[in-house]
Amino acid sequence: QVSDYAKMMNLSPYQLNSITKQALGKTCSSLINDYVILESKRYLLATSNQVNQIADMLGYDDISYFIRLFKKQTGHSPEAFRKLFK
Repeated sequence: QVSDYAKMMNLSPYQLNSITKQALGKTCSSLINDYVILESKRYLLATSNQVNQIADMLGYDDISYFIRLFKKQTGHSPEAFRKLFK
């Protein structure tokens, strides 16, 4: 959550969002999603962990939400991504 990162930096979510938009041209949520997708791709290709284990490691309690997010960002389900690029 953006609010968690903002709290760690003693900023409001609005301030943090403003800083990231100005510096990088992206919202905090977008940066967090990019990082999560990058890490999930790395786990999918470097390990034999199941998708639910990877989702759990990345902090997602709802595996279906994680799969939808991954598919929206990459165009492939996690399993299809693993088969396609491994």
